[in-house]
Amino acid sequence: MRLRRALLGLSVLLATLAGCANRQAVSDLTVQPAVISPNADGNADLARISYRVNAATTVSIGLVDAAGRRYALVDADPRPARPLQYERLFNGIVDGRMLPNGDYQVQVEFSAGGGTQRASAPLRIENAKASPPRIADFTVAPTTITPNRDGVGDRAYINVYIDQKATLNVYVTGPNGFRYDVPRREGVVLKPSVDGVSEPGRYTYEYDGGIDLGADPPPDGVYTLTVEATDAMGQRDMRTATLTLKESGRPMAEIAVQPNGDGAQWSRPRPQTTLQVGATLFFTTTVRNTGLVAIRTGGPFDPADCYTLDQNRFTKGFTQESGAFRIGVDFESNTGMDHPFRWGVGTLAELRVVDHEGGKLYYLDPGRQVEIHGCVRLNRIPSRNPFYVWVSLIQEDVEIASINSHVSPLLVTLVKP
Repeated sequence: MRLRRALLGLSVLLATLAGCANRQAVSDLTVQPAVISPNADGNADLARISYRVNAATTVSIGLVDAAGRRYALVDADPRPARPLQYERLFNGIVDGRMLPNGDYQVQVEFSAGGGTQRASAPLRIENAKASPPRIADFTVAPTTITPNRDGVGDRAYINVYIDQKATLNVYVTGPNGFRYDVPRREGVVLKPSVDGVSEPGRYTYEYDGGIDLGADPPPDGVYTLTVEATDAMGQRDMRTATLTLKESGRPMAEIAVQPNGDGAQWSRPRPQTTLQVGATLFFTTTVRNTGLVAIRTGGPFDPADCYTLDQNRFTKGFTQESGAFRIGVDFESNTGMDHPFRWGVGTLAELRVVDHEGGKLYYLDPGRQVEIHGCVRLNRIPSRNPFYVWVSLIQEDVEIASINSHVSPLLVTLVKP
């Protein structure tokens, strides 16, 4: 009896194994509809390729045309068995280009029994939109930038011209999967996108490493700048360029504490003082470069060249320089420009001087600190008296960090002699 039951169980097992061996790993391949017209009119733009996986396998899917050319959609992807069918939508696009109108065989190849088996189903493409978008012009200048917010070579300008409606994507890629989407340049968007689709024409983008947003830019290195134009069907044109980043980093500087415990040490004791009209107020402060990149500065550099309340840096011949750091002094009831009295961060002997486009640039390197001296002659009584006067560290056209703003305010009362 026991022998009979054992033989019966073995027979059932062998039958089951034989059935499994005869069953294909992939079955029930269907392509619906069998005729598509991929032209973005909403009618039969897509075909649904469905198949069932009965045993774990690898699957490759491609289209074969009448001449025997094969266009790959999926290449040796692993597929575990499952009761639900696998599906893939196909819109006629392979590698960013629409296949020509004509008859094709959708082929699914899979591994089975140590070899490769194949299932196929017909598909016809007709009335396809065969003209992909074209990037007719693509320029990048400069191709080497120094995104460090010093106002010199901080950004690359990208010009793109497309010949038909498309979704435009501009991005920078680098090692370790880094990707940064590049925004369009503010103020020059002549043709705004509608639902992400851009009209034919020229568009301008700029890349600064994210430094204008206060982010740390990518490290120095060589990156790839990519422009993609994709139409409604998924046809794509793509152009690339090389972009080099150097001296990259977020500038950081702060006013250091003076021996008396203040950020700025005045020639008269804080918190308040009384002076005669015509008196000169002196100050001393120290600036430390706390970042990893050099900070740029500009004059005046002579601490003995005092301002009067009626002067400013422009009257002394020094213009505002975007990205440059300067020490500034401001006072209450000032009705002109903010911090009209400004000095360079350091002396010419303490700064690194760089020749640039026929001029000179001045830099305080990382880890360095310098002492700044300045003076203001109080030659008139302002509209508010007494009034506060204070020191700030300014990065021109960028910011005055809160820790460097309104440092060591001194309440001054002016009296006539």
